[in-house]
Amino acid sequence: MGLNSVGYIFREVGNSIRRNAWLSLASVLTVTISMVILGASIFFLLNASNLAADFESELEIAVFAKDTLDSQEIKALGEKIKDLSGVDTIEFVPKEQALKDLTKSMKSTSIVEDIGDTNPFPDKYTVHVVDPQQVQNVADRITKLTGVDNVVYGKDVVEPLLKFTEWLRWAGTIIVGLFAVASLVLISLNIKMNVFSRRKEIEIMKLVGASNAFIRWPFILEGLFLGLIGGLLAVLVVGLGYDWLARYIQDTLTFMPVVHETELIGKVLGSLVLVGMGIGALGSTISLRRFLKV
Repeated sequence: MGLNSVGYIFREVGNSIRRNAWLSLASVLTVTISMVILGASIFFLLNASNLAADFESELEIAVFAKDTLDSQEIKALGEKIKDLSGVDTIEFVPKEQALKDLTKSMKSTSIVEDIGDTNPFPDKYTVHVVDPQQVQNVADRITKLTGVDNVVYGKDVVEPLLKFTEWLRWAGTIIVGLFAVASLVLISLNIKMNVFSRRKEIEIMKLVGASNAFIRWPFILEGLFLGLIGGLLAVLVVGLGYDWLARYIQDTLTFMPVVHETELIGKVLGSLVLVGMGIGALGSTISLRRFLKV
């Protein structure tokens, strides 16, 4: 393809956008709306996954040691727990620290006197597992270790919580999938309308001997350009909207974890531009097929 042909193609892209200003605007708005919906659904999925991970990170196993164990035996018990497969981290909480924490939480200095100058708390290990799905399995194995008096891990809470977090992730994935398909359909329909309005022009170019590639390139570049503009507008809307919403949630619902990693957000916004351009070019290519068969 010579320089004259390349120059003609770019001029044709500009002329086409000017001649079909309303259709071009409709294409840009379609891409923008579709990418806004897709971007919003992606951020919903990210935050749903983040919320699920936060819930799962709260799952822990409390291992209480027998009162008859000395310091060496308690230390050995900790080593045994740490060596179990599936265990991520363990934290030792001595009985003295447990009593101090209770005194601090109740803001009272007379608790020791009230309970007869004795410490009712046993030494404890707080255990976190690698996979939350393995909490019950790890707890069952810890129970069998010598020196363990009791193991508490919220048996009645763990299973419903894990089911909820799994549902949350699936719901987010399904929503993203549905909106992605809807975005593709909307953009493709708009591009087909654009191409259909210029079918006579395509047929004439084909009849005078223009190659399929020569006819196709202006439409592909136009689709890329309109997809780029629509994607950038979507990035502006989604970026500003998510930033405002994230700040609002952090200020009003401080307990709610919100995705705010700059790099991750940048990747999502950048992908919206690329997806908009890709769909614009792909839609143009697919829509042209029937009109190139003359």
